[in-house]
Amino acid sequence: MNNIHSLITVEQKRQFNELGYCIVADLFTELEIQEIEAFFEEYKHAGGKVFDGGNSYKDIDPAKSQLRAMNPHRYSEKVKRWFLNPNVADVLVQLLGKPALGAQTMYYFKPPNAKGQGMHQDNFYLLAKPATCIAAWTAIDTADLDNGCLWVVPGSHRDPILCPESGGEKWMNYGDTHITKFPREQKPVAVPVPRGSTMFFGGNLIHGSGPNRTKDRWRRTFIGHYIDEASEQVAKFYHPLVSMAGEVVSNLHIPEGGGPCGDSWQGDVH
Repeated sequence: MNNIHSLITVEQKRQFNELGYCIVADLFTELEIQEIEAFFEEYKHAGGKVFDGGNSYKDIDPAKSQLRAMNPHRYSEKVKRWFLNPNVADVLVQLLGKPALGAQTMYYFKPPNAKGQGMHQDNFYLLAKPATCIAAWTAIDTADLDNGCLWVVPGSHRDPILCPESGGEKWMNYGDTHITKFPREQKPVAVPVPRGSTMFFGGNLIHGSGPNRTKDRWRRTFIGHYIDEASEQVAKFYHPLVSMAGEVVSNLHIPEGGGPCGDSWQGDVH
């Protein structure tokens, strides 16, 4: 394991605390990034119905739906190892103030002409308490404006969860969103992420992504969602959790209903 002081700087930690996100390079080696890329290219054909909506990869139209594998760490020890990467674990300790528990993995394929994702907050879904969740978003392809990088509202991680209203709305036509009263005084900013770098952001940070407007570039991303070990609850969909040592954790409360947004909005998937 690398020395923790070489993994995240004082400035990166300050940015996370003040803006709600930061980018850390080289937590995965280039060989690991290549392995992740190769694994999920095969997973498109061998992953079964673990893609969004319970469909097979070939059955999803990326222009209409998110093309992503859900919780592949539950089916592959390789993915579980990447999920529990010791370097990621060290950074999470610095950002959370406590060791982390792993709640979810996702892999976004986002091919050319794929849709974006509307503005949302992750902890709307996870319902983690008393602290919010945190995402580790690792770029397998360089993410930029053309192929649909993330947009975030800096500082919104300090805000409460913004509850949806029936019907929703779209943000800049980038995709469906659960935020219907978007705080227009807070301007989203694009966050490009180089291949192999990991963006960490808090569970209340408002974020979304643009569509992939390219004809020949993908925007593939490996994502882990985590909560701290002192958490008291997380939504049912995210059980069982695992410690960063790979042990199953099953003593957290499963909340009923949709948390601060009421029973009509139950946290189940992100």
